[in-house]
Amino acid sequence: MVEESGNRAAWQEAVVRAAAEASRLQPLAGFLLLAAALLIVGQYVLGPMADAFNSHDSDDWGHVLRSVIEAAPAVALAWALWETRRYLARLARGDVWGPATTQLLGRVGDSLLYAAALSVFVVPNLQSWTDGGFGGGFSFNLEAQDLVLAGLGLLLSLIGRVVRNVVEVAATLKAENDQIV
Repeated sequence: MVEESGNRAAWQEAVVRAAAEASRLQPLAGFLLLAAALLIVGQYVLGPMADAFNSHDSDDWGHVLRSVIEAAPAVALAWALWETRRYLARLARGDVWGPATTQLLGRVGDSLLYAAALSVFVVPNLQSWTDGGFGGGFSFNLEAQDLVLAGLGLLLSLIGRVVRNVVEVAATLKAENDQIV
C-alpha cells in the first residue's frame, strides 16, 4: 500500500511538471501559429495581389491563383501548429495521456501527411490545370523534404492511434479495478 501511494505521488509530480512545461510552451506555439498565418497571408495572398494590382497585366491574376494554390501545404503545416497548441493546452490542464490528448497527437501527424500530399500531388496538378494543362494528365513533384514530412506524419499518426488504444484499454481496466476496490 505504501508503494502504491509512492507511485501515485510520483505520477502526480510528473503530471505537474508536464503541465508546467506545456504551459511554458503553449505561448510559443501560439506565436509560431500567428507568425505562420501572417506569413502565409502576406506571401501567398497579399503580395501576389498587390503585384497584380500594380502591373495591370491580366496574366498576373493567374499568378495570384497559382500562389494561393501553392499556399496549401503551408496552411496544412499551420494546422499542425494549431493542433500542437491544442495538445499543449490539454497537457497544461493535466490531461497527460487521455484519449483526447493522444487523438490530438495523431491529428498533428495527419496534418503533416496532408501537407506532404498537397505538396506532392495536389499543388502541381492544380497549378498545371489553372495554366490550361488539362490534357497533360496527372503529375507529381516528389522532393526529399516531402518524403520526410510524409514519413514523420505517418509515424506520428500511427503512434497517436496506438497510444490512444493503449490509454483507452488502461482507462477501462482502471475503472473496473476502482469498482472492485
